[in-house]
Amino acid sequence: MKIAMGQLNVKAGRPSENIAAMKVMIQKAKEDHADLIVFPELCVSGYLLADKWLDNDWCESLIAYNEEIRQCSQGIGVIWGNLGTIKGIRGRDGRKVRLNTAFFAYNGEWVKRENGLYDGMYVKYLNPDYRVFDDSRYFLSALELCEQLVVDRNFMTSPFLFEINNHVERIGLEVCEDMWNGDYSFDPTREYLREHVSMIVNISSSPWTRNKEIGRSKQIMRHCLDIYPFVPFVYVNACGMQNSSKTVCVFDGDSTIWNKAGEVIHACNDAFMEELKVVDLDEASAVKKTEHKLLKALLCSLKEFDEQLFDRKVKWIIGLSGGLDSSVNAALLTMALGKERIIGLNMATQYNSTTTIDNAHQLAKRLGIECRDGMIQSLVTASEEVLKQYITQDVTEFALENIQARIRGSVLSAVSQLENGVIINNGNKVEMALGYCTLYGDTIGCIAPLGDVTKAELFELARSINETLHEEVIPTNLLPEMVMGELKWQMPPSAELKSNQSDPMKWFYHDYLVQRLCEYPTYQIETLLADYLDGSIMEGEFGKWLRLYHLEEPGAFIEDLEWVLSKFSAGVFKRLQTPPIVMVSRGSFGSDFRENQMKVERSQRYLDLKTQILNKPTITFSSPNDHEAVRYAVIMARYQSKWIFVQAKNRDTLEIPGGKRELNETIQETAVRELFEETGAVKCTCKPLFNYCVESKGEPSWGQLFFADIEELEPLPEYEIESIVLLDKLPKKLTYPAIQPYLYRKALTVLKEELNGSK
Repeated sequence: MKIAMGQLNVKAGRPSENIAAMKVMIQKAKEDHADLIVFPELCVSGYLLADKWLDNDWCESLIAYNEEIRQCSQGIGVIWGNLGTIKGIRGRDGRKVRLNTAFFAYNGEWVKRENGLYDGMYVKYLNPDYRVFDDSRYFLSALELCEQLVVDRNFMTSPFLFEINNHVERIGLEVCEDMWNGDYSFDPTREYLREHVSMIVNISSSPWTRNKEIGRSKQIMRHCLDIYPFVPFVYVNACGMQNSSKTVCVFDGDSTIWNKAGEVIHACNDAFMEELKVVDLDEASAVKKTEHKLLKALLCSLKEFDEQLFDRKVKWIIGLSGGLDSSVNAALLTMALGKERIIGLNMATQYNSTTTIDNAHQLAKRLGIECRDGMIQSLVTASEEVLKQYITQDVTEFALENIQARIRGSVLSAVSQLENGVIINNGNKVEMALGYCTLYGDTIGCIAPLGDVTKAELFELARSINETLHEEVIPTNLLPEMVMGELKWQMPPSAELKSNQSDPMKWFYHDYLVQRLCEYPTYQIETLLADYLDGSIMEGEFGKWLRLYHLEEPGAFIEDLEWVLSKFSAGVFKRLQTPPIVMVSRGSFGSDFRENQMKVERSQRYLDLKTQILNKPTITFSSPNDHEAVRYAVIMARYQSKWIFVQAKNRDTLEIPGGKRELNETIQETAVRELFEETGAVKCTCKPLFNYCVESKGEPSWGQLFFADIEELEPLPEYEIESIVLLDKLPKKLTYPAIQPYLYRKALTVLKEELNGSK
């Protein structure tokens, strides 16, 4: 069968434009002898329409378009997404029911279902109600519909019988979330495979966020591994940009066909661009993934925002300071829209360095955009003098910083009005998260392309821009380098609102914390504390930045963390007043990560973990001067290629076997005895690996860690242990989370070194 993937740039709220584009694709697919063309979810109306879905008259006009598309299906099967309804059924609000529907027509007729009911239409089963998604606010799910119709839940998964080329294809239709069923009670994919379909088609309007393409492939592989035999899976996604209130969403397309083995055999571009691709299911074609995807996502957002809202007619005004954020934004604007409609304003004061001013000039020259220079110092001085008429105290340095920012906002606004233009906001995610911005100053604008991009990501984005443009457009003096384990800056980030000012953020480290606070599922701060407590936080990239800023010491770690949490909480009222943000993460401020302005108490778990961290003992790996000082034995024991952990009676936690040395006992004898008492080990080797010292409140306590390879276990002796557990790795719920994880990781390192040394 030849299938056309109609990866459509869906314009939300513009059905006539979408229908026109669909008709062009249908005609082209016919010319290419396609048997079937597939369009995205809600491709007639657009997906993110907020409460426009509650406009009954508008919804009626959408439904009428279904007949128009059906008439276009002569000679080709057409699957598309649009609003549907069923007579006699009411929605949760008592109004005429709204259904997120996949329609299927061929030769001007609705394609029959095997159960003979509701031919040509499939209703979305799984309504997402998290992050930017509010589907249940607007649509009745197929699960709810089945309840009203008093039919089985699998009513809508009756296959469509598509007769083509003298053969009947049994096709299952899904809509977007139906393939992401992991957290739901119903699995449409599994139901279709029970019905022995020959192919599943999923139509989607799935916004892109970082690594979304990996998540999609994982879903297919999960289905493929869980349910055998699998079938070819056709996924067609929208591309372009749609707007959900305070959040601007981009859609990468990435429409893909997997074969029954879960292998990709065909794909459209994943570069946010419209494409019609006609392919043969019995063949495979080369698949090329886009590079610099974050860059392309932001370019798409600006290009589509400019076209859909302003018809490519307005000028774009940008504050051009010569710093990293404004430099990146200026480059994005130019790459997306061209240079002709961009005006940069350099609004200097006595605190702006010649380096940043020169950066702004060089950037504008390389991009070919207009850069207007001016000094706002006289306005700052005048504002200070006027302010003194209304206050009795001195004007503080901090107040003068905010005055400068607001004057810049005022100048930008005035120029925007006079030039018939709009302002782009330059703020990044970390600044917005920590409230490092000034209301009515650098928080203004019509869109914030970088509002979901951390500073660390901005460094990479700047390099992507330079690589794409094949020249140093973004000045490299703004980008840090790691030299001998230290972060080196030619020009440390600075707002330049006072002398010798530098930003208070710990870049890279605070970037990670902000992402951790926002990323769905959100507020994972307790998990972060637990990771710090057991030492796992020190592994990998994040541990590098924590050590760089000397936060290994518990007091310093907690002090910095609570500074971040305090700033994060205090900045909510500012974030509620910022422009719409382009969403590129799983936790973008706005309609994705939703906030209120109330001060929320910390959880009891947070308080408990904080106390444990502040009282956390210090662990070192060294030997005492007197071997008699070694009082504890801990035994890392393996049995049947797994690690043994023990659970003591009256506890729900696990621990590595071990215990205290008894009188007249060597530490080796302690290890053997404890291993038997806690595991029942009777035949094993037990060798020491290293000594350690745990110091708490100034008191040292010495121990020795052993490795045991157990060949035989007897029934568990009647001592303090309830049971043993065999695991591949360290469990999360430990009796001694501040000590044993460190011993476990040190033991693995020593054993690995011994293994490598023996080769």
